[in-house]
Amino acid sequence: MKAKQEYLRHQVHHMQIIKLTTSEIDYLKSEHKSLTYNRIKNIIEGTLSFNLKFSDEKAIEDKYQVEIELNEVSDLGLPIVRETDGRILKIAQEKGLFFGDLHINNAEGELCIILPPKVKEKYPNGFELNTLIEHIQEHLYWVSYFEKYNKKPWKEYGHGELGYLELYIENKKLYASDVKKYFGCKSRPEFRRKIKELREKYKI
Repeated sequence: MKAKQEYLRHQVHHMQIIKLTTSEIDYLKSEHKSLTYNRIKNIIEGTLSFNLKFSDEKAIEDKYQVEIELNEVSDLGLPIVRETDGRILKIAQEKGLFFGDLHINNAEGELCIILPPKVKEKYPNGFELNTLIEHIQEHLYWVSYFEKYNKKPWKEYGHGELGYLELYIENKKLYASDVKKYFGCKSRPEFRRKIKELREKYKI
């Protein structure tokens, strides 16, 4: 229960709205015909298919029912994305895992696709629909690969405090300020103590 509370406690607040441009609607119609933009609800919904291969990993062809909620946009500028038929929840249950281990935030299937400090790297120009779609496909490839082979195609970041610790270890110079802010550390000694505590906790 504590892990679930920790995981859910750090979700971002939702406040912005995205309206698709004509070119973005045309992109959907030409490249993702199984996804529909509902102008009235301001959501993208339908089947997202992919046939992907990363590095030396095996190719995966699969499809998921998704919903991109353009009325619920994080303060980082990304819309809420949900897998709507409960498939990822079912995979987690079958494998005896907490659903967060398969990168969903809640029982409604909201995808956890990126740590906030990484958003600017992935979306240097802010929200772009094609980049988001590719990002979701990559995310779902990871889930499908894990479902099929019972192993991870690549190492992902941990959730909550572990993910931020991993960011800090990866690049102290780049992520120190984000990590310090996340943990609410007001001084360098306090921050050092927190990092030491977390390293001991997670054995990294």
